[in-house]
Amino acid sequence: RLAPNIIRSFQFCKASAFFILFDSCQTNIDPSYAQIAQRTGGFCLLVRERTVYNITDTVNGAFDSSNLVDGEDSEESSALVGQGYGPYVSASLGYERRRNRAKRSLNAEQSVVKKILIDELISSFKVSIFIDPPYLVSEVKLFKPVNGDRNLCTDSNHNIVRSVADNGLMFNVEAKTCPCVGNWTLTYPSEATHFSYSVTSVGSYSLSFDAYFVDEAGGTQMQSANYAPCLGIEEYLMIKLNQGSQIVPETLRVKIVGLAGKFVHMELRPRPVRDSKNTYVVRLRLDPNIGTGGFRLLLEGEVARGSHFKRVSSNVFTPTSSCFRIGRVWNYHALFPRMKTVINFELSNNSPADDVYSVMCSNSENYDIEVGDPRIRHQTRRAELKRSNPILLPAGFTAQYHVTVYAPNAPNVLKHGRTVIVTCTASSHSEEIIEFVRLTEMSERFYN
Repeated sequence: RLAPNIIRSFQFCKASAFFILFDSCQTNIDPSYAQIAQRTGGFCLLVRERTVYNITDTVNGAFDSSNLVDGEDSEESSALVGQGYGPYVSASLGYERRRNRAKRSLNAEQSVVKKILIDELISSFKVSIFIDPPYLVSEVKLFKPVNGDRNLCTDSNHNIVRSVADNGLMFNVEAKTCPCVGNWTLTYPSEATHFSYSVTSVGSYSLSFDAYFVDEAGGTQMQSANYAPCLGIEEYLMIKLNQGSQIVPETLRVKIVGLAGKFVHMELRPRPVRDSKNTYVVRLRLDPNIGTGGFRLLLEGEVARGSHFKRVSSNVFTPTSSCFRIGRVWNYHALFPRMKTVINFELSNNSPADDVYSVMCSNSENYDIEVGDPRIRHQTRRAELKRSNPILLPAGFTAQYHVTVYAPNAPNVLKHGRTVIVTCTASSHSEEIIEFVRLTEMSERFYN
């Protein structure tokens, strides 16, 4: 139940989650760890007694600045990450391992192949892999492009470190000069019941992008940025490129892809935002048939030097059938001594059925906060005040809330410049939507 809230908090902070779990007794781990890691661009590894000495190699560079290049995951993979095997498991596992190894030697073509596109802007990258059953870890291989540059695609030009954990493995690849450009190949046995992987480019100067949805393409975009777009409602997708001068803008394409199998739901062409360097926008309406399972964004185009590139959003976007959006934030997003700051929210029920919603708010400094009674409106009716929380919100109706944050009356409590994070959650029987607002504490009022 808490995993979606934790994921949303990581997205708000633009951070990734990494879990290294030590366990020599349990045969599995809580799948929530894997889900949080995968959906924030991190990884989750289970390390037992026999592999504990690999821990340095396993996490080497994990916390460096990195960008997601490629990968696949699924709910099934998340639920099974960490299904390792302890020393107490029966010897039948060893027999099964030997039998399957003999079978593979008789039919070597039973490998599944994944292509990983590496462009000239990626000098170092990391491949994180989960495979089940876990004894197949030793059968996972990474190969350089067959038709790559003969001078660059050599063993002497690359340091490839392979680190093994109980539920997967990692490849750390670093080019000594220029990278070997082209499709690297990742192979694993077809008998694997579950397989997921992610590829991240490492370094502060590699090409990356940030993406979020907004209700309007102008105005205070970052204040209304969200990672839970609404289904069936027109919104704007904002894309901000890092090292954007290295790509050809006219070649940019953005795809909305599913988590499993990279199924393409939509393919769009972003346009540059005037007066905002390396920023692009796409106006779109998400088809309700996409569902609420989540998706990633795949950005691709041409590098100025000629090669093709692909980048994947680290965050998973989780669309909702209801909309919970921040409206106006009074007092310039600030908290002043002995004053209150009001935040306007709108909650819309865009589903075909009536539903019951409750709205709760809190803040990081535990200041007094109040959720006012909502006004229910419809485009064909006048607004009506409802003195209730939760409320029954009919299909097609919108509830308007005023959330009030009270600054303390005692002197010297507010710290000038400190950020107070207000968290508001709208919950129904089928969805939970979270929105954050940053307020800045001020020592005195700077306007009349």
